[in-house]
Amino acid sequence: MQKRKKKKPAFRRPAFWLIILLVIGTLIAGWWLWYGTYATSHRLNYILVTVNGEPQKILSGEAVSLHPNDKVKILKISTNIPFNLDVRLTAKGFDVSALQYEEMGLSALLPGQEIFDYYGFRIRVMYRNEDLAYVDWDIRPYVEDWLDRADRIIDKDKRLAILERAVRLLPKDSRVKQRLLGEYKAQKLWKQVAGMLEDMAAKEPDRETLIELLDAYTAMQSKDRIISVLNRIVKLDPDDLEDRYRLAEVLEKKGKLKAAITEYEVVLKQFGKRDTDAESGIQVAELCKHLGFLCTETGYFKKAISFYLKAVSLDRKDANVYYNLSYLYEKTNQKEKSELYLDKAVRLKSEDVESRLKLAHGLMEKGALKKAGKYLEEVLHKKPKSLDALLLMAQLMEKQGKKQGLRKIYKRILLLEPENETVIYNLGGLLYETGDLKGSLHYFDRFLKSYPKDAAVHAIVFDIYKKEKNTEDAFREARTLVELRPNEIGPYRYLFDYWNDQGDNKKITATMKKGLKANPENTELREYLVLAYLKTGREEAAIDQMTEILKRRPKDIDLLLNLARLREKHGRFEGALDAYKRILEISPDHEEAEEAYLRLRLKGVRGEGAR
Repeated sequence: MQKRKKKKPAFRRPAFWLIILLVIGTLIAGWWLWYGTYATSHRLNYILVTVNGEPQKILSGEAVSLHPNDKVKILKISTNIPFNLDVRLTAKGFDVSALQYEEMGLSALLPGQEIFDYYGFRIRVMYRNEDLAYVDWDIRPYVEDWLDRADRIIDKDKRLAILERAVRLLPKDSRVKQRLLGEYKAQKLWKQVAGMLEDMAAKEPDRETLIELLDAYTAMQSKDRIISVLNRIVKLDPDDLEDRYRLAEVLEKKGKLKAAITEYEVVLKQFGKRDTDAESGIQVAELCKHLGFLCTETGYFKKAISFYLKAVSLDRKDANVYYNLSYLYEKTNQKEKSELYLDKAVRLKSEDVESRLKLAHGLMEKGALKKAGKYLEEVLHKKPKSLDALLLMAQLMEKQGKKQGLRKIYKRILLLEPENETVIYNLGGLLYETGDLKGSLHYFDRFLKSYPKDAAVHAIVFDIYKKEKNTEDAFREARTLVELRPNEIGPYRYLFDYWNDQGDNKKITATMKKGLKANPENTELREYLVLAYLKTGREEAAIDQMTEILKRRPKDIDLLLNLARLREKHGRFEGALDAYKRILEISPDHEEAEEAYLRLRLKGVRGEGAR
């Protein structure tokens, strides 16, 4: 019988220890799995991705900028969770889990696969329903992409839209802003240009930006905004003559003349001793003239004079400056200086007849007739048919008493204005004064065609006809005058003589009665009536008129004597006695009155005063 071999103890067997090790390992693994799953806080260590083949670790909470055309693959999600059990990735609107299986271009996962937009995805690392961690992926195109796309778009509206969209998404990128600004300018969208430049100037008010803004407002013709920008430019560089001058010009065009004057004055002070600014080309003389004009417009006459005087010192050949000084001195009641500068002006402008006329008029008022005549001769040499000069020359010659010359001037005036009634009248009067009655009558007849009731002219014509022994025409004028001037006695005398020669006492009576209505105190007309009444046998009427005359001429002995005779003839003895008595009171030695008085007294006649 074989002898059995003695078995080794189990712990000495390798299998035993292998089993023990497996059990221990299983226990440890189970503990680790349990501990990792339940007994500790969970965390994300990192996410490992490749971007265009380049590995990149992304830590929890980190933000990553990516391009839509980037090719990305998620290689690993490192957590403290064993085997990443129940760990997953999520993102709203973005299928991030697809990148765990293959490398893909991000554009394929974007909404609508539109790459020209700004996308911000929060990639969440989830453990079961627990939000474990997150990383942010900012997916956007590069600036160059936007610019390149804009350059490739032909349609200007679409190109503008893409650039505006780029600026909204990339508000801090100066390249996109400049490209959009350039597009606005190209399309002349000046309002948009101004808006962008105002934003830029608000952050950094540099001269270059303000100049661009100025150009935009200039294109918009917005004077108020132009003024605002120019003020800012001048504030940046107070010594800049050109911009300050431009500011003054815009203020002037806007109608803000006082503000414009202030700016122009600053420019003028900055010139110093220079006559011209080399860069801007501004000339001191022209600036002084312009300031003089603006001060005149705003009523600053004394200030305007000072600027024009400075301009004269730099430019003595500008007649307009002298004209302006003449005007200003006239406005400030300095007439002599006004005429002085007007004289200087006309010396430079030989064709200026109006100013010469003005000077002549002023000199005539001062009595400087000789010098006034010189100016008028210059005017008439240049413009022989100047009516104003001829009329003024007529006044001058009238003052000088040059009647022959005046006659020639009047005739020249009538050649220009045949119907000038004033000249016709004056020429008629001049000829009348110089004894040319026929010539005078010619012009006065012309005048009376327009003014048939001018009594003064009729009186002259009446006198001319009388002097020329033209009885019928003188008679006609006399009749006209008693209608026009019933208070004048001369025409009545002529009419009386005319009708008396013809023995027409009825017309004498009618006319003298009418004359007495206008001249009730006139005794001459009553005398004419007395004669007419006596010739027509109306002695009672003659007595009445004689009585009225004596009221005005109580010591007229001849009239008293005639009245006494008539009264005695008509049996009015008492009245006759009174008349004789009055004669004797005036002239006690009057024989006829004395005899008649005694005769009536012997007849027992008593005077009217005794009753």
